[in-house]
Amino acid sequence: MSLIIDKEFKEIIPPLTAEEYAGLELNILEEGCRDAIVTWNGIIVDGHNRYDICTSHNIPFKTIEKDFESRNDAKIWMMQNQLCRRNLNDFQRIEVTHKCEDAVKAKAKERQATSTGGANPQLMENFPEAENNTSRDELGAMAGVSGKTYEHAVAVLEKAPAPIVDAVRNNDISIHAGYQVTRMNPEEQGEIAERIEQGESPKDVVQEVIHRPHVSNNSGNNEWYTPKQYIELAREVLGEIDLDPASCEYANKTVKAKQFYSIENDGLTKRWYGKVWMNPPYAADFVSRFTEKFVEEYDSGNITEGIVLVNNATETSWFINMVQYAKAVVFPKGRIRYESPTKETNAPLQGQAFIYFGENAAKFISTFSSAGWAAVIGN
Repeated sequence: MSLIIDKEFKEIIPPLTAEEYAGLELNILEEGCRDAIVTWNGIIVDGHNRYDICTSHNIPFKTIEKDFESRNDAKIWMMQNQLCRRNLNDFQRIEVTHKCEDAVKAKAKERQATSTGGANPQLMENFPEAENNTSRDELGAMAGVSGKTYEHAVAVLEKAPAPIVDAVRNNDISIHAGYQVTRMNPEEQGEIAERIEQGESPKDVVQEVIHRPHVSNNSGNNEWYTPKQYIELAREVLGEIDLDPASCEYANKTVKAKQFYSIENDGLTKRWYGKVWMNPPYAADFVSRFTEKFVEEYDSGNITEGIVLVNNATETSWFINMVQYAKAVVFPKGRIRYESPTKETNAPLQGQAFIYFGENAAKFISTFSSAGWAAVIGN
């Protein structure tokens, strides 16, 4: 029996690994094809791998014919079937859903266009933006994730280099880490892809590039951290550091925060609290999001006291937003020479600022005055 393989339909199905395919093949060779291959008008909608194995080894198989009204109905059934029966990770589930997104939106538009509801439904010819009414949250729910996670994963699928997509698909890096790569410039994306292809750990490479200072002289391939003397000043002011929301295990050996968030557990999605030290990623999009999150948590009372080290980009909206809530600021006498795990140092081309939040501005100023000139902020 010869069945039709539709390229688009086949691509909806997440491919088996070589090990999974070999296991399925061995099972069919030993026990035959126990599960029927599902078709629609002779086109396979479930069982592509079984069909391939059976035809390769001349093994008989059964079929079940489905009756769908349209191609979109067939695609939606395939999506739901895969999401229900396959052991897929979140990214793979999103990938399946995204491949059927056009069908889901088309069906939603059909339902929306045919009725205004009530006892006498009428055609809604001019309903605005009907095709967009299936929101990212609804699509995310279909895939079993939040709308934000769905949106970030789609950005990875559509914008990230292939090695990054594969790394997320294989759970080597998180969806959020992959999304952060899509926000980088082409040179950084290319570097990450090349280094992964050369065998470096995707997680290590991505974390290293994300935590580089945004403006720097020859930053090379190393990750850069705040020098110890400034961390000691911060600890003297705060007494202790409850949280560093933009860190990693190596950096926290110096910061010694009770808890830290890294790229892998995505501090932007967590609650920030207590006494906080933060030196955020300096890429424009990231520093904006991290500083905005800091202000939100401080304004809500979750952060009781904190010090933030950022570039002295006084003209930017995120810097202005921070100083509206801050109590004091210290501008270092010179550009801070960040340190790497190998003890190399690197000075950004732009100066920095320590911004203080809390009720002890006098202690902050007296402690940090040795590092630069200070100013009390009158809000």
